[in-house]
Amino acid sequence: MTGQRDLDARLQRFLLEEAPQRVPERLIAATREEVAGTSQRRLGVQFGGRLSNVVLTPVGAVAAALAVLVVGSALILSNGPGPGPGSGPSPVASAPSSTGPSPSPSRLPSPSACPREKQPCVPELEPGTHSTAAFLPTVTYTVPAGWMNTEDNRGQFDLRYAAGEQYTYPDGLTFHDGISIFRRPVAQSATSDGPLKGIGTTANDLSRWLAGHSDLVASAAAPITIGGAPGYRLTLRLPNAPRASPDHCTEHGEPRCTSLFISSDPAATYGFGLVGPEVAVVYLLDVAPGETVMVVIDDTDGVDQAGLEAAARPVVESLSFSP
Repeated sequence: MTGQRDLDARLQRFLLEEAPQRVPERLIAATREEVAGTSQRRLGVQFGGRLSNVVLTPVGAVAAALAVLVVGSALILSNGPGPGPGSGPSPVASAPSSTGPSPSPSRLPSPSACPREKQPCVPELEPGTHSTAAFLPTVTYTVPAGWMNTEDNRGQFDLRYAAGEQYTYPDGLTFHDGISIFRRPVAQSATSDGPLKGIGTTANDLSRWLAGHSDLVASAAAPITIGGAPGYRLTLRLPNAPRASPDHCTEHGEPRCTSLFISSDPAATYGFGLVGPEVAVVYLLDVAPGETVMVVIDDTDGVDQAGLEAAARPVVESLSFSP
């Protein structure tokens, strides 16, 4: 206890009598360089983590106070008035402020035509003719204003209708009105992620299976030709009655759903089915021997099926396919 008081008195006497009245210029410069070169980080606290408490002894507290005083004095003096005559070079005078009007703030960008939800912005396609980059077979199509290319891979190509609506599963998965094209669809089992056995893969086989599906309200399969490829067109929706058989599609939290198609190409996986109020106009086309393509005009919320089909049908009718 007595030794501690003696140490405290000596430190206090040093601060009052022996410490320099002005911080050396080299310390000011070194301190300024150190602060400027030190990255500033925000303190992040992990959930479940604990912050440790630092306890200083009296000696440590006095030493810490001395360090704070020296560094603080260096910063204050470096930003304060310059030294008196003869004590060193005069500080550089700051440039006079301009008397003219201050510049106006930069203008914010105008609202874009991107989707309203918080997703990466997808610009609209220029009106005219375009071709897919990755989908097989290559699809050439013509669009007016108001369409966005949101997916183009080996097995699936999507065009979103900018003026269309959307539907969100209870688990948050969202789908948008538009046109989707799928490569080599096969009927999907309702009890697994695999194909449904006993169903062929041609446009005729798949359209007949859809027309007789017990958990669908389907129109008759009407013959049609798109881009020189023969096939069938059907309109599909879900019944309001309880389903006739179990289906794993309910894993998304939506009890009203039906699994329909997956891809037979292991390098181009996808899944397609109907959910809730969705209405789909489906074109099944034989674009080449052993190569079936499905085109879907998809009204995901079932609100304006006629309006969406009127906008999408000219795009579908412009489709052509090449290897």
